[in-house]
Amino acid sequence: MAQYHAAKSQHPDAFLFFRMGDFYELFFEDAVEAARLLGLTLTSRNKQDPNPIPMCGMPWHQRDGYVARLLRLDRKVAICDQLEESSPGRKLVPRGVTEVLTPGSVVGEAFLDPIANNFIAALWPGPEGIGLCLADASTSEVRLAELTWEESAGALASLRVSEWLLPDAAAVPSALAERFAASTAGLAGARSTLATGAYLDDFRALERWRDAARELLDSLSLARAAAAALLAYLDVVQGGTALVHARVESWRAARTLRFDAATARHLELFQPQPGGEISHTLWHHLNFAVTPLGARRLRGWLERPLAERAAIEARHDAIAVWISEGVTRAGFREALKGFPDLDRLASRLALARSTPRDLGALRDALARLPQLCAVLGELRAPAVAAILPALAGIPSLLDDLSRALVDDPPPLSRDGGVIREGFDAHRDQVSALARSGKHWIAELEASERARTGIATLRIGYNRVFGYYLEVTRPHLERVPADYERRQTLTTAERFVTPELKHKESEVLGAEDKLRAREHELFVALRDRAAEHVVRLQRAADALAELDALSGLAEAAARFGWTRPAIDDSDVLELIGARHPVVERLLPRGEFVPNDVRLAGGERQILLLTGPNMGGKSTYLRQTAMAVILAQAGSYVPVERARIGIVDRLFTRVGAADRLGSGHSTFMVEMQETADILRNSTPRSLVLLDEIGRGTATYDGLALAWAVTEHLHAADGPRPRTIFATHYHELTQLSDSLTRLRNVNVTVKEWGDDIVFLHRIAEGSADRSYGIHVAQLAGLPARVIARAKQVLHELESERTAEHLGGSITTGGAEGGRSVDGVVGLPARELDPRLEELDRLVPDTMTPIEALQKLIEWKRRGVPPAPR
Repeated sequence: MAQYHAAKSQHPDAFLFFRMGDFYELFFEDAVEAARLLGLTLTSRNKQDPNPIPMCGMPWHQRDGYVARLLRLDRKVAICDQLEESSPGRKLVPRGVTEVLTPGSVVGEAFLDPIANNFIAALWPGPEGIGLCLADASTSEVRLAELTWEESAGALASLRVSEWLLPDAAAVPSALAERFAASTAGLAGARSTLATGAYLDDFRALERWRDAARELLDSLSLARAAAAALLAYLDVVQGGTALVHARVESWRAARTLRFDAATARHLELFQPQPGGEISHTLWHHLNFAVTPLGARRLRGWLERPLAERAAIEARHDAIAVWISEGVTRAGFREALKGFPDLDRLASRLALARSTPRDLGALRDALARLPQLCAVLGELRAPAVAAILPALAGIPSLLDDLSRALVDDPPPLSRDGGVIREGFDAHRDQVSALARSGKHWIAELEASERARTGIATLRIGYNRVFGYYLEVTRPHLERVPADYERRQTLTTAERFVTPELKHKESEVLGAEDKLRAREHELFVALRDRAAEHVVRLQRAADALAELDALSGLAEAAARFGWTRPAIDDSDVLELIGARHPVVERLLPRGEFVPNDVRLAGGERQILLLTGPNMGGKSTYLRQTAMAVILAQAGSYVPVERARIGIVDRLFTRVGAADRLGSGHSTFMVEMQETADILRNSTPRSLVLLDEIGRGTATYDGLALAWAVTEHLHAADGPRPRTIFATHYHELTQLSDSLTRLRNVNVTVKEWGDDIVFLHRIAEGSADRSYGIHVAQLAGLPARVIARAKQVLHELESERTAEHLGGSITTGGAEGGRSVDGVVGLPARELDPRLEELDRLVPDTMTPIEALQKLIEWKRRGVPPAPR
């Protein structure tokens, strides 16, 4: 256990997988926690001891599956392997940590989602904001950014990161500690603490990026500190020089359409809502990429849509070409099927982590590039012509790989069977010696059967005893004298002869030499392939781009999507817009399209009223998805669209309790609304599905009223807004807010029944039809009847009108407002309010005040004006 304790002391925050023979074992607290998380059987070592050591484990070949599960739970794993082969009679084999696997640093296929990036990010705070280095170690993509304090929390929370690298609290200046804590409070993913020195002085690791990103690093001092820390961390956990051939870019939030993780969840871009199905997500219907690297590129576009007109239109132009060349598109997509993941192959090459199977995949990829180039040559597009040189292939490397590797290489080089016969004379010589020895041993079985007369005698092999002759018990009296007993079994005994031991030594020695020679040749071949990493990355980048664009063209062609017009105006016009997911889930032709018309200067806010189940939420979501798709570079499900570029998308379309932080539904709703009011701009798009429903009716109405006024105010944010609400009193704001328009979801009434038409029309709805929806949901008839009775009584008392009277002091036309705020609609004032104005509370006794209250109560509410 001394070896275990030594290894564990170096990695106290990781689960230590300790190799013992054919098993990996975990001990002490690691065993207890791993058994709980992974469902392993918890046992103990030294059970007779008063304090037995908790232990659990798994066969060595099942290790990666368990490691992957721990990584998905944001845990770290250290692998402690045997550093030398065990041999008979040897009691202790040297062991040491050979790998440290963390959620953001892994590069093996067993631990990665093939169609999503796996990002690790390092942060460093400064007086003006936060430096960010975002990297995918499996693809060598790196992005640097510097975020202001104001935008940092939202920008960081929107990133999908597996592991965050944060400075120790002591390393953050006290003046920045509170702001840094607030900005990083909402981060999802594993967190690791970094050594302070990596940020402050040691930038030597960045020399590996100097040629590609010197100016960028020099201009972003905070991001440079974060990058130095990230590289220092990866060098340690990956056991080598990380991200040598990184593709370093700057990332600026202003260049992208920003939306937070909550918006992605509300819209079901990638994950369904709890209880939903994957077919409910936009990604399920949009992802027509053929390869993993194309899918990752497309997902990145959807996660970070563009906010620059030229870049958006360049993607639209490319899609237009792919759509017009349908035959070529089909040929390219067919030729691309099963294409290896060049991006991740190249990154493992750069890290010297490639397996024989990786080199075999690389060989197959290089062999297929000429066919892809031939298909692409038929595509008449300047952009494609510019990409073709990157796909020219590497003939010399293809030749080396084809001559050296067997057709189906094994997963590990040290097991042998990697190198093709005829490639290396020395390897062939040793192989022949091993084969001849095995042939001699196979012939020995027949000769010994003839010599001894034991027909059931057989020759076997195991790693502990080597080769042996096995004789069953009924024939033991016929065993020759030169047989030496090696092992006793229940039904047989095993023997060796001096001749067999000598030949075994020759065979095993030859096999060891063969495996060593093949591993040597493999390493040399891997090193030669690593010289071409940059060219492989360029080819991977080109294929990812082409695959993603052709996939978007495929979606547009299949679903009848059209190209949107993109400009820098404040207009958002969608004619015949459809929800890209709901349309696919309904029978063909049943989805009802709708128009959206917004313009910041004249039609800034749409106040949407109508019944539940009428389609208000679908209307909001399809508007958001159209903007995301368009700015990601895709065509959109509309007849015609004009989209003035959106800088930020806010969707407040539902909230839930955050019990862990003590926040109620209403608090979450107010926090999200506050974020909208603080951060939206005239170029933003705000989609609100109710405000204030989590509190008392009057409070909710008052808040919704005030929020609408603020969004509209000349000195307010003035974003393009669609506000769905059941507060019909808000519709009267169109009398005083000049850029607000009322629209409603139409229904058709048939006696006591209603039919949802799912059409959006101009004007306001006069009813919510909530009781009708409850009836459709199956509430008992008795409950429905009583609800109608209560509704009639409530409407006759005109509760909302009294709220209006208590706020305003005049009519909608000519009436004055309190403190300059536009008031609620005019009402006939309750006469008791005038009496209240004349009362002087200081001169009244408590009894007099109580009598006056009783008098008012008896007089009741005055009748509503008609």
